[in-house]
Amino acid sequence: MTTVLERSITPRRRDVLTKRERDCLILSGKGLSEKEVAQELDISPNTVRVHIENIKRKLGASNKSHAIVLSLLRAETELSEFDTSLVAAPLDTVG
Repeated sequence: MTTVLERSITPRRRDVLTKRERDCLILSGKGLSEKEVAQELDISPNTVRVHIENIKRKLGASNKSHAIVLSLLRAETELSEFDTSLVAAPLDTVG
């Protein structure tokens, strides 16, 4: 049984990443380049890089792919937010 104190200090879903960090990670996970993410969000490519570095640091990820996996496992993002068309396709129809 968890105490009120434990519940108040345990990160809840989407408490670690900011909305802008999540946006950058999701767009990157959809295959967009830093430049394309920057254009989509109307920010500079350098800001995208800073957001990605902050995401990796916050999640303890070694690279962007690792950050995406950790964000899914920790409920910072949801699989449905990424392009899942290839995931759902039968293997014989991919390519």
